[in-house]
Amino acid sequence: MKHSGDAWTISGMKEANARHEDSVRAFLDKIVKSPQDHARFMNMLSMLEHMGSRKIMLSQMNKTLTEDSLKHLAEEARHAYFFKRQAERAAGHSLDGYTEENTMCRVPALMYFGRMDAGITKAVSPADPYPWVSLVIELRACWLYAIYQEALERSGVQISLKSLLAEEDLHLAEMFQMCGADGDRLRALSAYETGLFEKLWAELCISLAAARNSALAA
Repeated sequence: MKHSGDAWTISGMKEANARHEDSVRAFLDKIVKSPQDHARFMNMLSMLEHMGSRKIMLSQMNKTLTEDSLKHLAEEARHAYFFKRQAERAAGHSLDGYTEENTMCRVPALMYFGRMDAGITKAVSPADPYPWVSLVIELRACWLYAIYQEALERSGVQISLKSLLAEEDLHLAEMFQMCGADGDRLRALSAYETGLFEKLWAELCISLAAARNSALAA
């Protein structure tokens, strides 16, 4: 899949995250084979997508809301719905809301998003943080979902992220155009997000291992 080359090159995101690819791939290969764990993981992704749509809504409330912003908001909300629907299909029952029981690493995921939002907002102040926060989020989403799609294909699980990935890549290009070519800032913000992502992913690995041990002991 073709990505927005300038944003990837300037941010240095792929190079900085190359060392994480094997562990992320191994985690995803394991989790897609366990419907209940997979359901909780997808519900976490749904929560993060929902938080992204809410961020757009709140940040643009007192500004001139453009067609592009509304489209972005609608698509992020649809991504939240997509993951929620797939999570419930995998679980075989409703997963109402985002609770500790039905959402993998709920608190670490909330902390990841909250700290990223706050840190980037502070770093770009007094500029509008919306495009910068969205740009960094889209880099992570495109990176993770591409690896996730490969894991789904290897496992034979009938879920496709291809249309979602295409929309995220378009958002990435749009946000990059809005932010301009401030390479130093983009690299710094992407590095900041990578540090937060490492902590979240470590918690996810611990959570999956604990779930596996609990299932073996049962």
